[in-house]
Amino acid sequence: GWNVPNRIPFASEILVEDGEPVVQNIKAGEKGTLKFYILKGDGLDRVKNVKKGDIVKEKGFFVVIADENDREAKRHYIPRESKIEFNDSEKIDDANTIIASAPKKERKVIAEWDAYNNTIIAEIDGVVSFEDIEAGYSADEQIDEATGKRSLVINEYLPSGVRPTLVIAGKGDKAARYQLEPKTVIFVHDGDKIAQADILAKTPKAAAKSKDITGGLPRVSELFEARKPKNAAVIAEIDGVVRFDKPLRSKERIIIQAEDGTSAEYLIDKSKHIQVRDGEFIHAGEKLTDGVVSSHDVLKILGEKALHYYLISEIQQVYRGQGVVISDKHIEVIVSQMLRQVKVVDSGHTKFIEGDLVSRRKFREENERIIRMGGEPAIAEPVLLGVTRAAIGSDSVISAASFQETTKVLTEASIAGKFDYLEDLKENVILGRMIPVGTGLYGEQNLKLKEQE
Repeated sequence: GWNVPNRIPFASEILVEDGEPVVQNIKAGEKGTLKFYILKGDGLDRVKNVKKGDIVKEKGFFVVIADENDREAKRHYIPRESKIEFNDSEKIDDANTIIASAPKKERKVIAEWDAYNNTIIAEIDGVVSFEDIEAGYSADEQIDEATGKRSLVINEYLPSGVRPTLVIAGKGDKAARYQLEPKTVIFVHDGDKIAQADILAKTPKAAAKSKDITGGLPRVSELFEARKPKNAAVIAEIDGVVRFDKPLRSKERIIIQAEDGTSAEYLIDKSKHIQVRDGEFIHAGEKLTDGVVSSHDVLKILGEKALHYYLISEIQQVYRGQGVVISDKHIEVIVSQMLRQVKVVDSGHTKFIEGDLVSRRKFREENERIIRMGGEPAIAEPVLLGVTRAAIGSDSVISAASFQETTKVLTEASIAGKFDYLEDLKENVILGRMIPVGTGLYGEQNLKLKEQE
């Protein structure tokens, strides 16, 4: 479901009431005995009189699947209006069995929005006025052939210093300003009285700009090599409310104000299409402009876990789009190798230097040694390396030299006097030794066998 947004877009029409139940089929997920409960205060009370065909009428209704030892194996919340498909204490032999279903088979629409345009709506009641919007100068007039209505469309190329803006003058000192992008279609006229949530204008979404045109294996290569995209999107670093400040050095100035008083400022080139609005609340990691999300930005702002999800999702989009099915675990192994090095931020009392790239294992071992001695451990941050660079930076000299830049790797290893302890898979395969997995893990140890009494 990649086409489903992570939140309902701005200016969407909500078609459900707050607190309205959304019913769907619920699968057991585990084998065992069904036990029904209802939430009372801070605890769950057992409900034994539940029968097949009953319709759930109360909030806080749960079903617990208990295993053979009467321990909870799975728990499901059952929304109101769901139909129960089994009696209480009945056994489930198939994990895919539906234990609660939706009586109405049609899907419920939660919200609707224009998928092809960014809609600008009025946030206050008032009278609209135009700034720098003039037919034949900054806008062209077009006529809808079907309805005969006339509307203004902002020109794609505007004179220097011209900023087409819709201004709403509300009651008292209330006012709202909406700066319009090129190609925006205006649906109101100068002097019109408008109400809150009225549609003022629509801007066509620039698909070619907002999405990366690179597809197929080049896109996979770009992700695995952790290249920084040329048209990278600007990403919000903190949660907060968007504010537009005065332009600085011919660049748009966006400030995100967090609830705790902190703020982050962004200077955005005018060639970029801004995708947020003044007063909108956004979360860290959301795009402020069009462009491709950089993997390095995801790691910096959202952390390693979010980066794993992002890379797996982006890579799977390419393969699944070609009808190729690959299990996530194979991609996860590669991503973990791309993240196996860290960058030293504070060296403490260790032998590292600030800015050093070291493996997580070496970093952990050195910190443990320093802590045992009572010293100050080093501090590091995760860093994303492409698969090529990650392989060359391996702790094993033989493994790194067998990949690329053999001369460079061997020269640096000899100067530094490195040892290869043959701890991983690749170097042992190259030398024809037993690989350190399974029984091979204990090949060098003297095991003492004790006869069982």
